[in-house]
Amino acid sequence: MAWTNIFYVFAAVLFILGIKQLSHPRTARYGNMIASIGMLIAIVTTLVTYGQLDFKLIIVGMIVGTIIGATFAIRVKMTQMPQMVAIFNGFGGGASALVAAAEFTKSGDITSFTLSTIALSVFIG
Repeated sequence: MAWTNIFYVFAAVLFILGIKQLSHPRTARYGNMIASIGMLIAIVTTLVTYGQLDFKLIIVGMIVGTIIGATFAIRVKMTQMPQMVAIFNGFGGGASALVAAAEFTKSGDITSFTLSTIALSVFIG
């Protein structure tokens, strides 16, 4: 468990450094790369720690997401960027709501903590 915490802290540091680099156009690309590496470390750490997942399904999801993201990145003009960001934010909120709904239906014994996190996920989502 100690290694897990170390990797999570390292990922958080990369997120913070990446966000800091996003403050200037010259360093934004580098900051985006740093934050992406941090996200990859956090995802891999979570998958390895809590395992028992079908890695084929994860790889298929990553491939589909890459194709969709690359398609949007190539086709969208810079003047349409605010609309694309809004759509991606909507997708993120929808994904959060789906995770909350899955947790609500999966869990047989719902504690107040679980219910409050589900509510926060739906409202903030």
